[in-house]
Amino acid sequence: MTETDLIPLFKVLSTHGLKGDLRVALLTLNQDLLSHIQKLYLKNKEEVPLVIKSIQKGPGFNIFLLSLEEIDFERAKGLLNKILYLKPSDLPELKEEEFYYYQLEGLKIVDRKDKFWGEVSGVMPLGEYDLLLIKTPEGKEFYLPLVDEYVEEVNIKEKIILVKEIEDLVKSQR
Repeated sequence: MTETDLIPLFKVLSTHGLKGDLRVALLTLNQDLLSHIQKLYLKNKEEVPLVIKSIQKGPGFNIFLLSLEEIDFERAKGLLNKILYLKPSDLPELKEEEFYYYQLEGLKIVDRKDKFWGEVSGVMPLGEYDLLLIKTPEGKEFYLPLVDEYVEEVNIKEKIILVKEIEDLVKSQR
C-alpha cells in the first residue's frame, strides 16, 4: 500500500487528558462516515493499523476526541501534527450516483464535442454545491461548479466528467 492509496481523515491537533486520547480535526464534511470506520493508518506505517476505541464530538467545528487502542500519553504526544489516514476499502458503500471527493481528482473534463478542458485537481465544498478546480493542458486553472447547469454526467469508472457548454464560464475566469 502506498500513501496515494490512503485518504486523509484526521489531523492530530493535541493530546486530550492523560490517557492518550487525541484532539483531532476532521478533514471532511461527511461526519456520518465516522460511525463506519474502525482503523486508521499513519503515512509511513500503513501496514500497522491504529484501532479506534471511540470517537466523540469535541469542542469546535469538525473537532473530535479520538481514543485509539494501545496509545498511551507518550505515544499520543508522538502523533502531534500527524495526519491519520484510512483505506478506501474501509469507506461505506455508496449508492450508484454517489461518489467521494477523492474519486473526482484526476478525472478528465470533456464536453459533447470531445473537447478536453482539463483535469480535476481539487474539490472545494461550499455547502449547496461543490467547486471543482480544473487544471487545463496549458497549466492554467478555472473553477467548475458541480451543478446540473454545467455538469451532465460524472463517470467514475470511465474517469471523465461530461460537461455542457462551459466556454463562457472558462472565459469569465481568465
